[in-house]
Amino acid sequence: MEINFSPDNLKELAILVAPLLTINQPEPDWVKLKDVRDDLFAGKSPTWIRLYIFDAFPEVQIENGQLKAWVKGVHGQGSVTKIYLPYARKWMHEHHSEIDWTAKMP
Repeated sequence: MEINFSPDNLKELAILVAPLLTINQPEPDWVKLKDVRDDLFAGKSPTWIRLYIFDAFPEVQIENGQLKAWVKGVHGQGSVTKIYLPYARKWMHEHHSEIDWTAKMP
């Protein structure tokens, strides 16, 4: 069975199909906290994440000089908090049960 399309039909088909296609781009290594809150931290607020993860586990802060630390700019005034995803994902999987996900803000 052969289907022939006119150039106009092909263009119309392309317009309909284009939104359905995704281009696989590699995940970046460094991301802003706001860009991974939903995925990595269950949508918790930045303040909650700082208190119950970054402060509760200071070994994750690069400024503390720990090997395999994965967050920088946690408390810097005016600096953007950045997450190194390769280490962060692994650490979060390994320490998920140590985090009190139901904790309320004081």
